[in-house]
Amino acid sequence: PNFTGLNYWIRVIAKALFTPAIHVTVLYRISAALYKFPLTMPLAFPLRTFAIIWAGTEIHPSVKIGPGLCIVHSQKVVIGPGVVIGSNLRIHHGCTIAGDLGRGVTPSTACPVLGDDVTIGLDAYVMGPVTVGDGAIIGAQSLVNKDVEPYTLVAGSPAKLIRNLG
Repeated sequence: PNFTGLNYWIRVIAKALFTPAIHVTVLYRISAALYKFPLTMPLAFPLRTFAIIWAGTEIHPSVKIGPGLCIVHSQKVVIGPGVVIGSNLRIHHGCTIAGDLGRGVTPSTACPVLGDDVTIGLDAYVMGPVTVGDGAIIGAQSLVNKDVEPYTLVAGSPAKLIRNLG
């Protein structure tokens, strides 16, 4: 099909109106903006709850995500409080990115930090105080519990280096 001119814009608008992953991203951006101010912070949580009910995705309003978030399929995606994510994250369904907050530590020391242009395969977990470098790819069903170097492909449980991409 030829997606130029009017056909292109019809497709863009239809995708924005009917794709739950787009709805989740918009709801997250609004809830994150509300979360920044004490007066509007309580309003952020009903939006998060609506995103969970509507599309099966939970992104805590305190998460910092750069531009270009791409949720491939919105089901079973969880991004916990305190996580920091760079621009152009591509995340598939069934993924969890969360810190280890159950041991009396703060989000700034216990949560994952993901660089720019990271791709996370389906059903992968990024847990604890780890850093995932720019351009890294995490394979499907992987458990990342150690730092991932930039421009590498890791996979497995626990995740191991498969190859360098740079």
